[in-house]
Amino acid sequence: MNLRTRFALIAGVLVFILATVMSVGAYRIASSQLENQVQTSLEQRITRILNIMARPNFSWRDSFGPGPVNQAIMQTEVDAITQVVLPNGQVLGRREYPQLPIENADKALSFDGKRVHKSSTIIDGHTFRTMTVLANDGSLIQVAKDTQILIDARNGMRTWFPLFAALAVMVSAVIGWLFAGRVSKPIENLALTADDIAQTQDLERRITVSGKDEVARLSTSFNTMLTALSKSMNRQRQLVQDASHELRTPLTSLRANSELLERASVSDADRTAILADMRAEIDELTALSTELSALAIDQKAAESSIDTDLAVIADEIATRAARRGGTAVSVHVTDDVMVQARPHQLERAISNLVDNAIKFSGGTSEVEIHVGAKRVEVRDHGPGISDGDKPHVFDRFYRATATRSMPGSGLGLSIVSQFAEDHNASAYVLDNVGGGAIVGIQFTA
Repeated sequence: MNLRTRFALIAGVLVFILATVMSVGAYRIASSQLENQVQTSLEQRITRILNIMARPNFSWRDSFGPGPVNQAIMQTEVDAITQVVLPNGQVLGRREYPQLPIENADKALSFDGKRVHKSSTIIDGHTFRTMTVLANDGSLIQVAKDTQILIDARNGMRTWFPLFAALAVMVSAVIGWLFAGRVSKPIENLALTADDIAQTQDLERRITVSGKDEVARLSTSFNTMLTALSKSMNRQRQLVQDASHELRTPLTSLRANSELLERASVSDADRTAILADMRAEIDELTALSTELSALAIDQKAAESSIDTDLAVIADEIATRAARRGGTAVSVHVTDDVMVQARPHQLERAISNLVDNAIKFSGGTSEVEIHVGAKRVEVRDHGPGISDGDKPHVFDRFYRATATRSMPGSGLGLSIVSQFAEDHNASAYVLDNVGGGAIVGIQFTA
């Protein structure tokens, strides 16, 4: 069932429920009002007779006389009957109307107990609502009202209310169908575009966004997702291409060295040198594999950002670096050292900065880690970075011409740049006063 059909069905069901509730409520209210009108009519008729009886010098006369009670009785409406039962049993009423029955409950009325009795009776096939009241002189005042109009009204409501409800449901379903078509059209276009992109793998395609409603927001989010996927796909392609290129050199060297070892004329000294060279190539491949894995893994999914102390991590890295080699690494801390970061990814980025600085300082000069103002930067006193190389130092596998003879994969600073991008930070490179380079990361939070 598509969205349009579901929308129309839901609209019809909701209107059906609403129409049913309103019909039942209207039926009950109308029935109650009609019942009240019948009851009010009976009470008014009895009150009129009782008021006449309360006049001074009141006396009963028979039904043929001109007495006021008889006049009240003679004014009986077409659908109502009034009669008075005197204490002696005489019944006063219009002769052309049937006589109302006197029930045992009517006879049981007394001054000390119940003085009003309400009931229903059937006369000539019609149901009458009756009320009997015991007057002060012991007479029984009886009035009856034909309820046929009430029955007809109820039957009419039972017939017409369901018809109106059904009509409302059909109209609402049609309107819901038309409205759903208008609403679902952009969503259908979005689905068709998504299917087409899935088949063609064209991540450069975009959806036209119009308006500012939820569908427009969905289209914008979809376009944003396509942009992110396109960038990710391009990065993967570039990573594979760069990795293939970088792996070719050590693999070629390993192949050449293995062919040399196959020769019987290789001396022991040459064999030892070749094996050392092969071990160096294997170490380089291992380091390259590790750094490629660091670039390929989605660190955002692997670790959450938390409040992290830059000074603590800098001290740990400096201690490990000093223990690992002979280069002195010092840490200089000012204020504002807490940032939101993924600790392991941050540690890897700072370690890359320190390792890079140690490599280019030649191990003869001190490397400094400066922490503060939501920033961490590593300073060395080596040859520095030329202005021509600065725009490219964070590119993957980039190695300056002057440093290509040194060990390394060219991925260290690329990992730093990726870390900065993941944390909405910025990586930068500057010249160090007195020679050398400054490479750092500036956080925003």
